[in-house]
Amino acid sequence: MIRYILVDDEPTTLAFVKTKIDGIAKDFNLKHVKSYSSSLKAFEEVIEEDYDLLIVDFEMSPYNGIELAKKIAENKKVVFLTSTSNNGPKMMNALDVSGYLSKPFDLEEFKDIIKHKVIGKINPTKVSQKPHTITLSIGTNKDVRFPSNQAYYMRTSRNINGEQPNKNCVHIYGKNDVVLYANLRISINELYEKLADYNFEKVDQSNIINMDYLKERDNMHIELQDCSETFEVTAKHKPGFIANLRAKLMR
Repeated sequence: MIRYILVDDEPTTLAFVKTKIDGIAKDFNLKHVKSYSSSLKAFEEVIEEDYDLLIVDFEMSPYNGIELAKKIAENKKVVFLTSTSNNGPKMMNALDVSGYLSKPFDLEEFKDIIKHKVIGKINPTKVSQKPHTITLSIGTNKDVRFPSNQAYYMRTSRNINGEQPNKNCVHIYGKNDVVLYANLRISINELYEKLADYNFEKVDQSNIINMDYLKERDNMHIELQDCSETFEVTAKHKPGFIANLRAKLMR
């Protein structure tokens, strides 16, 4: 997952860029962390361990884009937004910049930068190291806690052993396809959002897998270590899955 921050002193630009990126977020495994309309506020509040990519306006005050990137984006990927094309050489020479985009924001150019300059190139030393224990709040009356390495996959459909969750519920499975938690009342999409900071990936509308246990991928077919259950990545989820896999293999 590529976590990004937007900084631009024009609120309308912030909203426009985020809306554009939202349209491709699933395909490229992008997660919006926060937007800032003040470079000073971004400098004061941003925690570097909480994001991977800075998308920042070049012309701002009190800190312009280069100054802000030097302060908060050491070892991060940076994409500059600029309304003046001759700023390009300055930006590219100042930092290890992934790219720059002329305003108005061009989505196709951004996709090209993400594919060739960002995916698989995130600095692993700066990735946030979240606690290994996952806590899930299920509704208002139930909490579940477990080490992330115990969960191999989650699903809403019947598994190889014939176990099937109740309607609108999820089973969490561990090693050897053993059910760790049965009938957690949560949607697969909501569960995936809660697991965003951990190394899990959704492969279709019914299944989430732990990428740490990926044994083999043969095109759309997935096998996990120490599990008999197999999975098929749908065409819809394949781009995000491949992006996550490439990033992991580069670390």
